[in-house]
Amino acid sequence: MVNRLFGGAIVAAVLVSAACGVADGPADNLPGSVRPIPPPGIELDEATQRRLLDGASALVRDVAAVEEAAAADRAEALVFARAVRLAVDERFLYSDKEVEQAERLLDRGRERLAALRAGASGARLVLSGSVQASGPRLAVGGFRSSIDGSVQPYGLVLPADVDAADARPRRLDVWLHGRDEQVSEAMFLARRLAMVGECAPPHTIVLHPYGRYSNAFKFAGEADVLEAIEHVKTLFPIDDTRIAIRGFSMGGAGCWQFAVHFPGMWLAATPGAGFAETREFLRTFQQQAFEPTAAQARLLHWYDCPDWANNLRHLPTIAYSGELDRQKQAADVMVAACAQRGFETPHMIGPQTAHKLHPESKVEIEAFVARAAEQGRPVAPREIDFTTYTLRYPTHTWLTINGLSEHWREARVRAAVASPRAIEITTTNVTALALDIPPDAQLVDASAAVAVRIDGAALDVPPTSGPRWRAALTKADGAWRLDTAVDADGALRKRPGLQGPIDDAFMSAFLFVGPAPGHEPASPADRWVADEFARAKREWRRHFRGDVVERLPEDLSADDIATKHLVLFGTPESNPLVAKVLPGLPVKRESEAWVVGATRSPAGTSLPVLVYPNPLNPERYVVWNSGFTYREYAYLNNARQIPMLPDWALVSTVEGRDSQFPGTILAEGFFDERWQPR
Repeated sequence: MVNRLFGGAIVAAVLVSAACGVADGPADNLPGSVRPIPPPGIELDEATQRRLLDGASALVRDVAAVEEAAAADRAEALVFARAVRLAVDERFLYSDKEVEQAERLLDRGRERLAALRAGASGARLVLSGSVQASGPRLAVGGFRSSIDGSVQPYGLVLPADVDAADARPRRLDVWLHGRDEQVSEAMFLARRLAMVGECAPPHTIVLHPYGRYSNAFKFAGEADVLEAIEHVKTLFPIDDTRIAIRGFSMGGAGCWQFAVHFPGMWLAATPGAGFAETREFLRTFQQQAFEPTAAQARLLHWYDCPDWANNLRHLPTIAYSGELDRQKQAADVMVAACAQRGFETPHMIGPQTAHKLHPESKVEIEAFVARAAEQGRPVAPREIDFTTYTLRYPTHTWLTINGLSEHWREARVRAAVASPRAIEITTTNVTALALDIPPDAQLVDASAAVAVRIDGAALDVPPTSGPRWRAALTKADGAWRLDTAVDADGALRKRPGLQGPIDDAFMSAFLFVGPAPGHEPASPADRWVADEFARAKREWRRHFRGDVVERLPEDLSADDIATKHLVLFGTPESNPLVAKVLPGLPVKRESEAWVVGATRSPAGTSLPVLVYPNPLNPERYVVWNSGFTYREYAYLNNARQIPMLPDWALVSTVEGRDSQFPGTILAEGFFDERWQPR
């Protein structure tokens, strides 16, 4: 049995009474007493509810009637209807003023509908109804998420000279917002139509992603930011070599994460006053002693940015903290991590400043980014030094890691183009690489053989047939060789986009499949399944602000299996899809026990939860009996929002279910790189 105390100990108990009712304080360290996040809003009278819901429904109906409109353009109008409906259905309105703002959002939606009917599309549609704010123009819109089909909002700050016909590629700054437990989609849109925000550099488009509420831009919030960037590229010409990642507070945390996970993507990074890791931040900021289990300690490598600090070596990064801000700890930790790796990261400190940007520091930060923008990011740098812990983040410009010796242990690749016909590479904890250098980089002569020296081994890569120079390298039995495909033998391997843990499945397209209709939850396991299935759907909507895509077992289509991860809840008796895939999973039911490798648990009072390549389509996951794995207690502080379970676990269905766990964890573990129990 795994003993867990994520709640930890409160360092100074006397602080509890002083902090009662205050967010992010020791009063939020009590797993048995968790305040609701988001908090409940005001009660609306029936007439107001009806007016708002009818207005949203009418907008949805009328947008659907514009038959010639493209799906992306429909989303730009539907975002207003969805925001208002969610705010009413889930009680996300907190004042009479917000009710009035919701009314005005429906007016905005109707204005966009009129523009849609008039034939406006793309940038012209988004610019319709934009607001002039003493220079910049403020615009909002929505895009349809590839994860669950929901329409997710975004805001834009546009230079005054931008118009729909502008062909000049622009710099794009991505600004990640701070934590606000009451910021619904509706209020986010209202604010983005009223506030320029912290930065509006000349001739620069600033994107404000919503990031799916308050998750520090992790998991689906991370996917949301990347999709928002790609969506903006369809509206306005964006210079790919001049995209900066920026943010403050919770947005500063997100900025650290995006900087270290995608170092080849950004012009510069400006993280401000946001946490950078879990344990020390919770101890300093939350007065909480977090003692992770062995599995959690490994999974902390996912979002603990000091582990990835090497990736800032060649990325212009400037940290900001107020001198009096408790969250200065985060930048101090990151600056120290960089120093340990032999390079410096500047840390701008606002004098006598608490949790806000100091005006003079802000000027210097803007100048820092502007200087980086003068040169731009190299499309294909001559040298790469890239670190990862998971194949969720495998790529730096022209290099992709396709295999690891072991997940959640540091993997590093240093690669340098020595000449047009020679590349030097050294690796640690890597078993497969792909190199892909574009012709405009003028680094490699694709028409001739290229000598690749990797970990001391010499390989000759023959000329490539196209303009891009490509090579695939695989390590087997300790030796590197040229390869045409990583999975040439057809065996299951952990690879980019299919490497676990459970939470990874909720970062791309998935759907829920619950027990068959009519199945009566008679046993403890059945009742646990019913409760956890209902909770997974509810929390996906409330916390990750998604749409719940659900199929009955008999309604699952071939396209569903081909394109989506399947999140199955039930037992072989209650869910026919569970019965169908179980023979292909590394789980057995023997007599009265569930068996994973050498581990057993009683079948009558426990169930497996896991992620695994779907036996019906190994290109996608199957998840069994789990939604995303952190629960209500973690909502109270974004640093707690980490994967709470690894690739698999055996969970009690009769005890231990609370604000942190689905039940007592009887056993848990990771599958190896071949997806087998360790």
